[in-house]
Amino acid sequence: MSADVDSDLDPHAVGERVQARLDEVERAGGPAARAAADDAVRELMLLHQAALTRLLHGLTALPGNAAVLPALAADELVGGLLALYDLHPVPVTDRVAAALPRVAGKLGREVALLGVDADGVAHVALTASGCGGGGCGGSAAAVADALTRAVQQAAPEVVEVRVQERVAPAPLLQIGRRDAGVPA
Repeated sequence: MSADVDSDLDPHAVGERVQARLDEVERAGGPAARAAADDAVRELMLLHQAALTRLLHGLTALPGNAAVLPALAADELVGGLLALYDLHPVPVTDRVAAALPRVAGKLGREVALLGVDADGVAHVALTASGCGGGGCGGSAAAVADALTRAVQQAAPEVVEVRVQERVAPAPLLQIGRRDAGVPA
């Protein structure tokens, strides 16, 4: 391996830099240059996907390596790469559902995955739990941002997180019979 490879590389920052470079190509050369750059990126991605598919197939075909792919996929950088090439062994809905309890505890809210649609949008229900009508964990924008970060860390192929606020139902008042000898 190359000594100058950054093992702590932030995949989200890299994605933002790539997008910025593609935007620069478009500004410098117009829409035709951007289309050509997008096509070049797509071709490279197809090549990488084919190579990764062969690599993973060969790795998991070796005796005793059945658990290697899920272990590799648990790494944020490797998991993100596998998701980018549609090679992640864990379905996107399972990864998003597993990420939600971790962020829910920090927010003081109940969070439930409603689903991930074909466009890559995760639909999440958010309910205040014991924090009054407004809930805990900060402003609506801060809560949505925390949810989006957690979901996209677990499933980078999710392009958007849509939050549906729900009001927790008021607890039911339990009315029982009083014993005749107990004063009111």
